[in-house]
Amino acid sequence: MINRYRILGSILLLSAATMPTFSQNAPTASPARATWQLGLGSAGMGTGDYMCFKAHVEYTPLFGRYLGTGTRLAFVNGSRESYNWLKHPTATSFGIRVPFVMGYQAFNAEQEVYVYPFGNDKQVLFAVGGGGYLGYSNRYGAPEMRGDFTNNTSEVVLDHEQGVHAGYMFSLNLDVALTSDQRWLVGGKAAFQNDTFGNSLASLQVKLGHRF
Repeated sequence: MINRYRILGSILLLSAATMPTFSQNAPTASPARATWQLGLGSAGMGTGDYMCFKAHVEYTPLFGRYLGTGTRLAFVNGSRESYNWLKHPTATSFGIRVPFVMGYQAFNAEQEVYVYPFGNDKQVLFAVGGGGYLGYSNRYGAPEMRGDFTNNTSEVVLDHEQGVHAGYMFSLNLDVALTSDQRWLVGGKAAFQNDTFGNSLASLQVKLGHRF
């Protein structure tokens, strides 16, 4: 009888000793490892000829503590009215000043690799990005007058480019967590990009993101 009590007591002591261990090893919520972001802002076309509107939707997964990638769809649209002097190539013609509209529209699939030098598990996240993009663009520039001296004729030639393009880009990114669990982020993105048509964009955007 005494042995039975001893065995029962040993089982109770063992159970009491192991219960805290199980509670300490209980699974905890895993940290957020990816973000959906919406970016809105402006982009300067060329050397600041005119401003465009740029918007993007981005998916940003994290890899380790210092790396991440950004896959996004971006839309760019902008235009500006201007004037150009069209001179007829003859000795008696002084030309005319005509209005025209410069415009640029593009739809791009962009891909970047992000490096987080201070880590991607902070309340404030800083990242340096670099990558490329593929898309379709349509650009109108300034018209010009071209003449043929042999037959004394001239024609107006429009500066127009459209088609598939590819390019490279670099960016600086700053995000701040709005909550202690770092689920909601707000920040900004400064980027420069250049494509195979020679069109360059310097953009500045505000971002809102949700991590999961």
